[in-house]
Amino acid sequence: MSSRPSLSPSRRSLLLGAVAVAPLVAVGAGTANAQDGYRDAGGLRITHHWDRPDIRSVDFRVDTGGMVRTFDPSVRVTLPESYEADPGRHYPVLLMLHGRSGFYQDWTEQGAVLEQTRDKDVIVVMPDGGAGSFYSNANFPWPGREAAWESFIMDQALPFVHENFRTDPDRMAIAGLSMGGWGALALGQRYWGHFRSVSSYSGPADCNPATPDGALVAAAIWACPGFDVEKYWGTTNRPGATWGDDLYPEIATGYSPLDNIDAYQGKRVFLRTGDGPWDDFLVGLENNPDIWDLLVSKFGEAFADIVERTVHPNLERFSLALGEAGIENDFRVIRGATHDWELWNENFAEDLPGIMGALKA
Repeated sequence: MSSRPSLSPSRRSLLLGAVAVAPLVAVGAGTANAQDGYRDAGGLRITHHWDRPDIRSVDFRVDTGGMVRTFDPSVRVTLPESYEADPGRHYPVLLMLHGRSGFYQDWTEQGAVLEQTRDKDVIVVMPDGGAGSFYSNANFPWPGREAAWESFIMDQALPFVHENFRTDPDRMAIAGLSMGGWGALALGQRYWGHFRSVSSYSGPADCNPATPDGALVAAAIWACPGFDVEKYWGTTNRPGATWGDDLYPEIATGYSPLDNIDAYQGKRVFLRTGDGPWDDFLVGLENNPDIWDLLVSKFGEAFADIVERTVHPNLERFSLALGEAGIENDFRVIRGATHDWELWNENFAEDLPGIMGALKA
């Protein structure tokens, strides 16, 4: 398990473009190859960057030095409104993870991060995490298709952000949706000293095939590397690239949140899921002249319901296990909600005040 590196953050006033780089004294600090004041750091080399003052953000595309070979990932960093006006201040960090088939832009382009954090003093970091990685390294990739997404985020992207922005690495939180919800719970316990608050929106917490929903989660983790073809044709990995061909190998127990309950001691834990109602799928089936067209049009809704109905008992079992261990957690099932952005934006809005409280921001 990786520990947080000791880094000296640089002093860059983002939106005004003023550059004043702090002395680089820590092991692994950024190189002298700067792009408009941003420095290579954490093993990442900046290949492109885009200042986005319209959304209070900076986007980076990076070369990982071989950590991820399927495609060059990107990271979006969204800054608080007070960032440029208070150059001596350091801010807590909220790491937000996208879902399966997602990208680093999702939480601002489909989610409500920009609106919800407008008056919040927090730096939001949104990295690419692979289309089907479940935020683990691919331990069995095809040659030349290495995809160590966990290591990219924890050992490269976060140190890179700490180096280039005025962060407070001792005040961090992690949250995610769906696959990213699993990632938040898994990384939240694997890197137990990093995060004060851990949040999962429609993200499962158990991949043990002993239960039907656990078996479905295990099958998804096995199959999803193959679904990366949706995003990067020609460099996708095979099913089983994450943990091998077994559904529940020993390595899985190091990630599965339910197998690591004690690691959540002392953390704020926020858990939300819908009940995946079938009503939205069934409405309109009666007396419809073209049942086939209706079934096709309703397929997406039915799939979302299936996923949410899998997550619901899975996450509830995790919440009960936390309670039995004496670990407080905020779990709730949102009736009538399914696996979609309407639910996740509602979850984030409800969650954010608690995150800020845990970060003392």
